[in-house]
Amino acid sequence: MSLRARLSARFPDRLPWHRSLFRKYVLTLVSLVALVLSINAGVETWILYRETVRSVARAQGEYAQEAERSVEAALGEIERQVSWVTRASAVTLQQHRDDYELLLQQAPGVLTLAFIDASGRVQVRSGRPGGAAAGEPLPTRPGFAKPVFRDGRSLAALVVSHAWPEQAVTVAEVGLEPLADALPAATPGSGSYAYLVDTDGRVLGRTAASPVAVGAEVARAEAAGAEAGGFGRSPDGRAVLRTLRPVAALPAGIVVEQPLPEALAPIRELLLRLAWLFAFGLVVAICASLVLARRMVVPIRALHAGAEHLAANRFDHRIAIRTGDEFEALADSFNRMADELSGSYGRLEVEIEKRTRDLARSVSELRALEETGRAIVGSLDLDAVTAAIAARASALTGARTILVYLRDEAGGVDGLAAAQGVPDAARAAVAELALAAMPGSDAATRGPLAIPDLSEAAWFPGRAAMREAGLSSGLALPLSDAEGALGLVLVLRAEPGPPASPDVMQSFAHQAALAIRNARLFQEVDAKNRELAAADRHKTHFFANMSHELRTPLNAVLGYSELLVDGLYGPLSDKALDALERIQINGRHLLSLINDVLDFTKIEAGSLTLSMQDYSMPAMIEQVVAAAASLAHAKNLALTTEVAEGLPVGQGDERRLTQVLMNLVGNAIKFTESGEVRVAAKAAGGWFTVSVTDTGPGIAAADQGRIFDEFQQIDSSSTRKQGGTGLGLSIARKLVLLHGGRIDVESEPGRGAVFRVHLPVRASEERQAA
Repeated sequence: MSLRARLSARFPDRLPWHRSLFRKYVLTLVSLVALVLSINAGVETWILYRETVRSVARAQGEYAQEAERSVEAALGEIERQVSWVTRASAVTLQQHRDDYELLLQQAPGVLTLAFIDASGRVQVRSGRPGGAAAGEPLPTRPGFAKPVFRDGRSLAALVVSHAWPEQAVTVAEVGLEPLADALPAATPGSGSYAYLVDTDGRVLGRTAASPVAVGAEVARAEAAGAEAGGFGRSPDGRAVLRTLRPVAALPAGIVVEQPLPEALAPIRELLLRLAWLFAFGLVVAICASLVLARRMVVPIRALHAGAEHLAANRFDHRIAIRTGDEFEALADSFNRMADELSGSYGRLEVEIEKRTRDLARSVSELRALEETGRAIVGSLDLDAVTAAIAARASALTGARTILVYLRDEAGGVDGLAAAQGVPDAARAAVAELALAAMPGSDAATRGPLAIPDLSEAAWFPGRAAMREAGLSSGLALPLSDAEGALGLVLVLRAEPGPPASPDVMQSFAHQAALAIRNARLFQEVDAKNRELAAADRHKTHFFANMSHELRTPLNAVLGYSELLVDGLYGPLSDKALDALERIQINGRHLLSLINDVLDFTKIEAGSLTLSMQDYSMPAMIEQVVAAAASLAHAKNLALTTEVAEGLPVGQGDERRLTQVLMNLVGNAIKFTESGEVRVAAKAAGGWFTVSVTDTGPGIAAADQGRIFDEFQQIDSSSTRKQGGTGLGLSIARKLVLLHGGRIDVESEPGRGAVFRVHLPVRASEERQAA
């Protein structure tokens, strides 16, 4: 892309509004003013809000305190009227009855009166219709009891003690209608109201503006310890500011509420004033930002116009800005840059054209070299590689005749490996070229050797025939690598001069040498692989035959030893029986080793097949533990199991899986001197997890990766002490893999080891999916 195109892309004629600098200046200044005004409005609103809530709470608290005094005064008047009947001069029950009748006539708010002696029995009872029934229980604790509602009236029992007889009391059921009149009518604040409620939330009395009636239920009011000025909901669902104050003389409280809109009216007025101030501030900020942004953008636009002239190669244009600040300095820098660009632009164009031609030629050669490399290295057959070298050398250089000579692996014999475009008359002659006859005995290890005149190359036997075919010049391209000389590529052309760049031809020589070396290495590796495969087949066949041959006489030895121990051939001495027992132990051990070798050879040869059938994992573990119990008992080891309940029925080769578990349990017992061996099993997600845990010496992290390899033991001294060939874990892992599972180990030296076997519950399905 030219300089003009780059500058035009960076400075278009006119930017859209959403990307213009003018918009950014205006929005930044307006946003800053709006942010400051918003923060100020928020702080003032918060301060006024707190002061308003405190003022409302204070006014409500004062009203509630005054209401409490009025209610307690009304309750005191009721208590004073009832206390008259407890005078000391009334000593007989008839006197008490007469006093009660007189009080009922004088105090219409008293419904029933009852005299209770020291034993708690009601001795005298008087009342008017609508009072409490005779059988209802009466309180005996002095003071007002919890209010009740009957026939639309709020009532409370008042208990007054007698001076004589001692512990006698008078219980009066009185109406609480005077309490409603005791609430002050002048509530604090617009729209506020108050009501007196008991501890169950029932209204005992209210002011005129209260939204509920006497006896209705409101939110439960716990007056004791209530906080003044709290938020809540009124009975009709409106948000209110609420203050609760308990009444000590009566189990009740005074609730003062004011609707939130009336309580926060000062805040609403403040927000209205702040909104007008915010709008005025934004208008001033917008006007100021437009003026400032215009003073900033005009010089920038002048710079933009100057940059467009530079992009159009009009280097004689000068930017005239006289602001006396950084913009003027930047305009001067632009003008100096125009002077420098005017002098260097012509030289730059010439250099770019030259570099472009060189780059195009280099790209063409590299592309051809890449195609050559893919064609040569694409095969590992030596004949195909030499033929590809000849074909690609012809395509790369445009030469008609290509000869490829190779040395043998010993480096002593030369031979023509491939040829292209050779005249019939020269075929026999070119095959006799000896590389040692070229100028310089080390010519095969140096760079390309130019042949300007083919007739002067006395070392080339086919030069005369090539000259007759019209070939006059060429290039000798030695093939070699770090291990020595491999051969030579001879390029013959009719045109004089070099066929291609020396660097390109040298790279081609390196690729050709690498391909030849790889082909030879592949031939050697292929031959070695065939030899190793044959040796492996012989080894497997030998192990299989030897295992069968050894097991047959060994079974006979064990059988005859059993007959001797059973006394079939007569009684034997104790020493003879002891010797026969040792023969049986070592014979069975040897038979186990032979079976391991036979299983290993079958697995290696791929001839081991699994007999898939249903099996029970708990039964399998029980069988293995029963078989290994004697070994654990002999070493005083605890052999325990932990099998989860409800394990599903598995599918697999039960005999081989038993062999795997027996090997793991046997190894755990063999290498554990004290403690216990625990076998656990569980199932989850279609997989069995069987773990064998021991308290043995443990396995180092460096040894955990090789204990599953063939003929490997952790310690040779342990091998000699405990016995074994190192095939057990290898066979166990291969059998688990054949079932589509895996086996791993977790251990630390001195902390025992845990071997875990992960098996699919349905092994045949898992192998089919795999």
